[in-house]
Amino acid sequence: MPDPTDTQIHDALVAYTSTEPPLSFTFDEVLAGGRRVRRHRRLVVAGAAAAVTAVAAIGVSLGLPHRGPERAPAPDAVAGPSWSTLDPAPYCRTASARPTSPLVKPTTVTSEKNGYPIRIPAEPADHAAARISCYLATAVPPLLPDVTYHRSPTTPDDIAPLQAYPARVFDPSHPADTTPPFITAGATVADDRGVGEIGFGATPAYESTAEATANCAGGCAVRQGPHGETVIVLDTTAASGYHQVEVHAYRGNTMITASASNAVPPVTAPGEAINADDLQPTRKDPPLTADQLIALACAPGPAVFS
Repeated sequence: MPDPTDTQIHDALVAYTSTEPPLSFTFDEVLAGGRRVRRHRRLVVAGAAAAVTAVAAIGVSLGLPHRGPERAPAPDAVAGPSWSTLDPAPYCRTASARPTSPLVKPTTVTSEKNGYPIRIPAEPADHAAARISCYLATAVPPLLPDVTYHRSPTTPDDIAPLQAYPARVFDPSHPADTTPPFITAGATVADDRGVGEIGFGATPAYESTAEATANCAGGCAVRQGPHGETVIVLDTTAASGYHQVEVHAYRGNTMITASASNAVPPVTAPGEAINADDLQPTRKDPPLTADQLIALACAPGPAVFS
């Protein structure tokens, strides 16, 4: 028998998507604090908002992470409050309501770096963040049934684990002076295997799939998502044993990112680089596998850019 909460969430999302313009984007720049390997760009990721009816299928198709040797969480890796469960209902209620802020007039910004036309989402950032939070708090816990959640070290104090928030908002009144928006979410997770980091996000694509494929080299692989999406997979292991997996799924004019690592990065000053060799693993493997990250990033749901 379906969980009544799941049914309410599904009905709320269906009610919203049937009365509003197509939702404009679903994920974002990945994992707070940015440990991006390719071109040293800082990303953090967030999940594409999908209908809740797809969540059960995701859990069945992915299965749970392989259980390795038990390992107690590193005492210095987690701090502050913890969450044993995540409640998607408040986010889903907000996502099902009409946006309180006006839609952004469809705008295209040309990238100064490569001349690529970047589509700006029409959906207000706060509304998209609630929608993404609804998706993440519903889809991720079945894949990590035994973890406790903590705020990522770079997450603001008023943001819960896997709660998405706008890290950068586009100003339509000054389109030439602003960079594309992105929404991000992350969490530190702990279980009997140790402590790791996961992150999700969504941003308008700033390069074509052809460019992304051509730039994929050194610890990078090009894969295809379940619906034909081009997916870039960055899988790197440092000499210290720090292991990070990050996927970038290109869906129309949106880039959706998902990431997981077996260590918790320190808080750094803006622009400060993190040396992966200085990061010490706090568990054997990342909490989520590359296949699971791809499935989360490519999950079906509300429309993204065409």
